[in-house]
Amino acid sequence: MGKKSFALGRGLSDILKDHDANKNLSATAPQGETSNEQKVIEIELDLIDANPFQPRKVFSDDELSELANSIKQQGLIQPIALRKVGGRYQIISGERRTRASKLAGFSTIKAQVYENLDDKKMSEWALIENIQRVDLNPVEIARSYQKLIENYDYTHEDLANAVGKSRSAITNALRLLKLPDQVQYWIQEGKLSSGAARALCSDKITDVEALAKRIIDEGLNVRQIEAISRGEDINQPRSEEQETKSGADAQSASKKPEAPAKPKLELSADMKQFESKLETYFGTKVAINPSAGTESKGTIVINYYSMDDLNRIQQLMENA
Repeated sequence: MGKKSFALGRGLSDILKDHDANKNLSATAPQGETSNEQKVIEIELDLIDANPFQPRKVFSDDELSELANSIKQQGLIQPIALRKVGGRYQIISGERRTRASKLAGFSTIKAQVYENLDDKKMSEWALIENIQRVDLNPVEIARSYQKLIENYDYTHEDLANAVGKSRSAITNALRLLKLPDQVQYWIQEGKLSSGAARALCSDKITDVEALAKRIIDEGLNVRQIEAISRGEDINQPRSEEQETKSGADAQSASKKPEAPAKPKLELSADMKQFESKLETYFGTKVAINPSAGTESKGTIVINYYSMDDLNRIQQLMENA
């Protein structure tokens, strides 16, 4: 996908720039070096600790190995950001790059260092870093939101402004924490999509865990889940009118010679990640359909299943 960023909401770099402007903080060089806000310095990896507010708990070994190989070949293109705590440093952003640099055998890493950064901002930036750069699963995001609300008395509106999301996106994410523990575990495993997870939050569903298992076993989509929540039988035979229309459509189609189906282009890893990011943001099924033979053009299909759902998506886009 090249060097373009497809992140939605405010990027972490924008937040860091705001912090520089508002707080007039500067990067502080170790061992008596001159302080310079824009200066990038080398920090010993042994002096760097993980971000205590890191919402991501699992890091892919394969991804870290790939990143380590890239750093060996190309070097570290973007410095990490650190907070100075006493004689040591805590990661603001760049934990994957830090781990990969250690894996690659380096002893130091390029970093921008900030002083006087409070825990509240560290929590915000840790969440933004992961949402913008590497997808968190929906439950990890919801738990991070909840922690910020509990620890720092955020309102949903305040939190939405802080992390560059709409208020409805915050509220919808937090609803996932009301789901049974087993269902949350399936979401974290990737067995349930974010769209399916949000559909399961309906108050009309009496046995959420049973329906979640059915979604996994039968591959139900969001429209089917919402139909079940309304008490409809999705396996009910179609009406005579539907059968008649279907028959007429089939007869009409039979008059035309069938064109050979064009093979669908397999999405690259970056495009799949972007597609997943869109699904998380909109809370519904999103499909990226590249034109035959190229990812440089195509269509993006955002599914909605009711007027309320469409209004929700419209609100997300207006507040983005």
